[in-house]
Amino acid sequence: MALDTAEAVYRAYNDAENAHDLAATERLVTPDLYVEVNGRPQLASAADDAEANAALLRCYPDYHRDLVEVVGTATRACVRWRMVGSAAPGLGLGPLDLHGCSVVEVADGRLARAYLYADGRVLEGLLERARDGATS
Repeated sequence: MALDTAEAVYRAYNDAENAHDLAATERLVTPDLYVEVNGRPQLASAADDAEANAALLRCYPDYHRDLVEVVGTATRACVRWRMVGSAAPGLGLGPLDLHGCSVVEVADGRLARAYLYADGRVLEGLLERARDGATS
């Protein structure tokens, strides 16, 4: 699939994430990727995104994100999604079942900015684990 629209880039990123291919997700974001969750800055680089994805997979090894709807242009897309997963044993986490929406911008065939809107307690908790370098 040609990565010539924001929708195509996001779908490729989502496919790589669902395949748990962190190297592929990293190739699909700009080095200075910027991510906000519910209006608050959370990530500021491709490395931050890789850490957040790794933490998510440690917490929910069978993690999967389903795309419910995508509306977009060449450089921007609005994506409704649902994240699901079973918690890894021993972490004291419940199952993941989160609906949300992301507005994304692409540059040169890669995600450059993302604005996620969802239940912030879940997403921010996962991002906090990533920042703290959780290994569980």
